[in-house]
Amino acid sequence: MLIAICDDEQRELEAIEAALTAAAVELSADIEIAAYSSGAALIEAVESGSQPALAVWDIYMGEENGMKTAGVLRGLIPGLPCAFLTTSRDFAVEAFSLDALHYIMKPVTVEKLKELLERFFTHVERPPRCLTLSDQQGERQVPLEQIRYLLSQDRGIEIYLQTGRKWFPCLFRQAAERLADEADFVQISRSCIVNLNEVLHLGNADCHLKNGEALPISRRERQTVLTRYNDFAFRGMNRAKEAGL
Repeated sequence: MLIAICDDEQRELEAIEAALTAAAVELSADIEIAAYSSGAALIEAVESGSQPALAVWDIYMGEENGMKTAGVLRGLIPGLPCAFLTTSRDFAVEAFSLDALHYIMKPVTVEKLKELLERFFTHVERPPRCLTLSDQQGERQVPLEQIRYLLSQDRGIEIYLQTGRKWFPCLFRQAAERLADEADFVQISRSCIVNLNEVLHLGNADCHLKNGEALPISRRERQTVLTRYNDFAFRGMNRAKEAGL
């Protein structure tokens, strides 16, 4: 199993590699470690064919922002499990909104990385949650974490993904019913459902996404959207507290 680690401080990078190696030995886990000194180097390696099963990196690396690196990597490897290392709690809630496995405060220790690996092994055994859509050709599944938002379009559903978009010849109502119990999704108008993990902030009449898009919120749905978004943020903060951040 390949694990990518990334830190722009060489001593930190070596310490992470040593602690991760020791943690793997204690858990009898067979791992291979690829170390990178920048987010750009990690991204370049993935673009060249490297396929890490887990990525661990520092949020602050010079001018680089680990959140942006995470977004790019998730675009290249949808659903890539990731963990963040840092000396600051500033990005804790945002990290968990990205469905990060862990948010580790430095200094890194063998015990902290053992906990990360244990979480990872639990994570990989769980099948990804999917939106299942039915049409005349059968059932199709779309991993929920890849979805930015869905639109009713051309008598079907246009699904905007991390890696592009796809159209399905299904009724929008079908998707709305199947996402109704998913806490991370909310219908913001008669023809649009949004993944709250993709939301940067809510305006008075628009839902602003992290990729720069703004989607209109209908008056009818405005209060429901605000309530669901506040609940989502509250859950993120609770997860951060449970992790001791």
